[in-house]
Amino acid sequence: MSLLPPLPDPTDLETLRARLAPGESRPGVNAPGRRPIGLRRIEIGPDALDALPAIVAEAREVRGRPGSSAGDVVVLTDATPMRRGDADLKAAIVVRLRGTSVRHVVLGSDRLELHADERSLAEADLAIRGAAVVVSVGSGTVTDIAKDSSFRAGLPFVVVQTAVSVNAFSDDMAVLLRNGVKRTVPSHWPDALIVDLDVLAGAPAIMNRAGLGELMAMFTAPADWYLATAIGADDSFDPDVVAMFRAGGDRLLAQAAGIAANRHEALAELAAQMTLTGMAMGVAGRTAPLSGTEHTISHLLDMAAERDGRGLAFHGAQVGVAAVIVALAWRRVLRDLDPERMAADADLPVDLAVRQARVMAAFDSLDPGGSAAAECWADYRHKADRWNSAGASRRALAEAWDGHRATLDSLVLAPESIVAALRAAGAPTRFSELTPAIPADVARWAVASCHLMRDRFTVADLVDLTVATGRGWDEAFADDLLAEAAGLGAGL
Repeated sequence: MSLLPPLPDPTDLETLRARLAPGESRPGVNAPGRRPIGLRRIEIGPDALDALPAIVAEAREVRGRPGSSAGDVVVLTDATPMRRGDADLKAAIVVRLRGTSVRHVVLGSDRLELHADERSLAEADLAIRGAAVVVSVGSGTVTDIAKDSSFRAGLPFVVVQTAVSVNAFSDDMAVLLRNGVKRTVPSHWPDALIVDLDVLAGAPAIMNRAGLGELMAMFTAPADWYLATAIGADDSFDPDVVAMFRAGGDRLLAQAAGIAANRHEALAELAAQMTLTGMAMGVAGRTAPLSGTEHTISHLLDMAAERDGRGLAFHGAQVGVAAVIVALAWRRVLRDLDPERMAADADLPVDLAVRQARVMAAFDSLDPGGSAAAECWADYRHKADRWNSAGASRRALAEAWDGHRATLDSLVLAPESIVAALRAAGAPTRFSELTPAIPADVARWAVASCHLMRDRFTVADLVDLTVATGRGWDEAFADDLLAEAAGLGAGL
């Protein structure tokens, strides 16, 4: 019998809605900024797929547009073969829906790898014309494509999750490629989420291990979110949202070996935690609760792979490797930051021309026309402008640093513990262990440039924009972090 504290039940939506009610108002909680959980039903269990026909029928009734009941159920998948036990999963889903008019559309069948880009979205838009309900079956990429297309078409949307690789299945956002740059855009909540444990157990173990890597962000990203609020760059940090998913952190770490073996109990724990983190982002109205410095590193690795014509490693696996680096960076900041020096230099502005040159130099190799670099600078510019007008907030942070440091320390897990969990699950801890392996020069570039791609304040910006830590977040600092990670069996 486990003595670890229980994890909130993600299928008990009524209790979760009460716990995170937007109308609450307490000191330190920006409750009015919370959004209601839009999911209507979640099924997690060994026979969860049995509920699909009823869920699809319910989605037609609840969200169907006038006259849409006569439309098709469109099942969107990629071309990857998937099984549930001895059966072809995708064919079995079509059979389960045989009482309705159903169309199965395979996205990206004419190319080696499916990406959530303009081409795939156009393909999905065409596929769902005349649909009454859209059902996605597959990866986070398929889910994001189907989520975005069904959102823009105003159609009900049901997700059949086939691995516990990312937390895109239970939120109301989509990660898409725009001008070659990964961007998170508003979308809609799925009407229902189906997580069948027999399906998860049949998924490649590498994908479920990637899910554990994705969830290592729960031990680094909340600190970035808290920091952004403390320094005046973002007023949305919500401790109750963080507590909802961090309550199960110890349970998740304890299940690492079971995840390696694809055991149902461990996969159920992983799926529940993943579902809660997705809902946390939806309630917060942003990815910040689970997407900090570790995610920007992963996004840059994907962008470099696109540029170089290499295959993509699993996003979650990259996040796990990067989380070790970020935990090491937080350890340095919490140990070395000099609050008196921060207060003394609080009114020093950054030179926007110098910053622009650095951003453009970091990303000008991503595409010949420079649109990716321009996209990154447009976002980073907002962050730099806010920094230049937030001197009073930085001074206040410095003056209350001891209290802030204690809170931040509670939000970050020791890098040794992250490495131990990843190793127990059989997940990568080094960039070279990813599949495909990340070249060392690309990994160094991603770590050194991660904070330059988007408008979100993180620990990397704190190091880079203030002299209070004694140095900037640059190539030399990235090399130091990677070298320190090597001593833990991580890094390059």
